Amino acid sequence: MTATYTAETLGNLSGGIRRRAVAAGLLQGDLDINLDKLVGWQGAKIHATAFHIQGRQLTPNFIGGLIPVSSVEAVPATRLFSLWMEQAVLDDKVSLRFGSVPMQEEFYTSTYATYMVNSAFGWPAIYAANLPSGGGGYPLSNMGTRLKVKPTDEISLMAAVFTGNVAPGTNVGNDAQRRNRSGVDFSFDSPPIWFGEASYSINQDKDSTGLPATFKLGGFYYNGKVADQHYDETGLSLGSGATTNIARNHRGNWAVYGIVDHMLWKRQGTLDSGVAAFFRTTVMPEDRNQMNFWLDTGLSLKGTFEGRDDDIAAIGFAYGKMSDELAARDADARRFGTATAPDHDFEAVIEVNYAYAVTPWWTLTGFGEYQFHPGGSATLPTNGAKAIPDATVLGLRTGFKL
Repeated sequence: MTATYTAETLGNLSGGIRRRAVAAGLLQGDLDINLDKLVGWQGAKIHATAFHIQGRQLTPNFIGGLIPVSSVEAVPATRLFSLWMEQAVLDDKVSLRFGSVPMQEEFYTSTYATYMVNSAFGWPAIYAANLPSGGGGYPLSNMGTRLKVKPTDEISLMAAVFTGNVAPGTNVGNDAQRRNRSGVDFSFDSPPIWFGEASYSINQDKDSTGLPATFKLGGFYYNGKVADQHYDETGLSLGSGATTNIARNHRGNWAVYGIVDHMLWKRQGTLDSGVAAFFRTTVMPEDRNQMNFWLDTGLSLKGTFEGRDDDIAAIGFAYGKMSDELAARDADARRFGTATAPDHDFEAVIEVNYAYAVTPWWTLTGFGEYQFHPGGSATLPTNGAKAIPDATVLGLRTGFKL
């Protein structure tokens, strides 16, 4: 059993809905049970992860963006995140995992993106904004089954099916985290979502002469109904005065994505010390998604100075384009006089950080972020005609391995 504790203080120095500083914390416990050693069940294991989340959320309360400024930001709660069993065969070349399986830990992952603080570089805002209840990203997890096959050391193939909605229903604020606050609402009564991913990795050994690189291509298909972003059930614009305000439904939703992790320079004799880059992008249809294009990219340097082998400096940029159909609805609303809000356009963030390894079990990370067009040019709660100003965020994070 292992545990980590992450605490941070951060605030928006300018912009957002209003200026404020907050503190937050995340205690994470992980339990792994090797059934081979315990009862002689070869190739089988059980894993569980639980969270205790503390503090206030800066993004929804004081910035108003779709991209949470911190990867630990969530509704305060004590909750289960994952609980799955895995059976591996053929010398671990084939494995089947089933139970409460986080999509975020299986698909659309990047090794070097994990050095960033902003949540954009984990579970992307385009999936959180468009999938039912935000999909299976922190701190939520869907029930599912994942099959992984490694025909060679370089190639990995994955396929999975998940319950499409981790927190069915509605509540005040339509907050999925509060609908499934404990993480044990193991619901199966929603259409499924199917994932697939192919990965190709090279030069992954410490003694490899070439630079490590991983290339991934994947996607998903959601088998449920999805609301149109522009038109109602009668074909009128949702921005018109005559609309029924009931969006027409589409059958299904989908995404395709690509990921590149690549070291650009590696210190001789090390596994991952040096300069590395990541790039991730994904697209979704714009008629049924409020955000339909996403990319994030960044650079990191591990081992920043002589004697600082575990320090990491990183810079990252993420961009999410809002749907043209959503923007067209905004334009219709102004033309018909039903609203005065500007067109939704995009939301983006740039982050720089430095992680200082105080000891092997204690890390301090200072970070700064600039959030462009929070909410894709969402408007202030007190002024429906004015977009939320860009926000500047500074913070300090400390992490302990317990």
